[in-house]
Formats: sequence, C-alpha cells, structure tokens
Amino acid sequence: MKASEFIGMKVLDKETNEVGKVAEISFKLKKCLVENIIISTGGTLNKKYFAILNADIAEIGDYVLLNLSKTGVEGKEHLDKIEDGAPKGSLFKDIVGKVVLAQKGMEVGKITDMYIDPKGCLINNVIISTGGTFNKKYLMIADEDIQDIGDYVILKLTKDEVEERIED
Repeated sequence: MKASEFIGMKVLDKETNEVGKVAEISFKLKKCLVENIIISTGGTLNKKYFAILNADIAEIGDYVLLNLSKTGVEGKEHLDKIEDGAPKGSLFKDIVGKVVLAQKGMEVGKITDMYIDPKGCLINNVIISTGGTFNKKYLMIADEDIQDIGDYVILKLTKDEVEERIED
C-alpha cells in the first residue's frame, strides 16, 4: 500500500466506532521502519492527535481496525500538534520531496511516495520520481540502497545503476 493512500483512511476501534483518520506516519527511513501512525480525532476547531503502534492495529482493509476499545483510545496521550507525536524530520510530509543523490553527488530525483506495510511496520520501497513534467519516470529503492539520510538522501548506487532501475 502506498503511504499517500494510507494517510486519510478512517480508523475504527474494536467495537467498530469511528475514532478518527490516519493523519500522518512517522518513519525511521534508514531502517525502513514505520515508527508510529498518528491519528487525528475531533473536529476542525478541537482537533487532537494520538499515536498508535503496529501492535494496536488489528486489520487494514478499506478501514484501519484497531485492537483498542474506546477506553483504550481515550487512554492514549492526545496531543495538540502532529509534530509532538514524532521525532523531528521523521514524518511522511518531511520525507516527501527530499532530493535523492547517487554516488558522486549526481542528482537522481525526489522522493514522491513509499510502499508500506503499516501493520508489519515496514517500508517496502521508497518511490523516487526522476525527469521533468513531461518525461517523468520512477525508481524504487529499498533500505539496502540507502547510504545516508540528512537534508538529502544519498544512495549506494552509481548513476548507471540508477538508470538501469528506472521505470516509465
């Protein structure tokens, strides 16, 4: 499942009461792990957020079904801002748009999305877009392809290895 499709899914407690929506995902990108999932609850003027772990998820289909009861959800620490529930720079919105470089500083493209398994807490692949508006192509990389992450993502791949993997 793409992370961008997962964000926005409705979340139900184990009694099938709607408790909110997936608002954001926090990642450990270098280890290809989903750290936690941040759920928004309440209306526009009184929105609060709480984080869940993979152990809190029963199933994921058209909805996210939790192992938590209404009391369990209410017992989670509720925060005023999404950023309070995750380490700085670990949110999906912080990672999308990061510039990706191949070895020797050659620009490959930007991160556009990720294939994730939220229940298993895994990032299966990171999707990078390359090229311009009219000749956009995509590249998928795994954790073993990543050398370092900071303001940029540096791959262990050479420019030639990247070009071999690019899909239309």
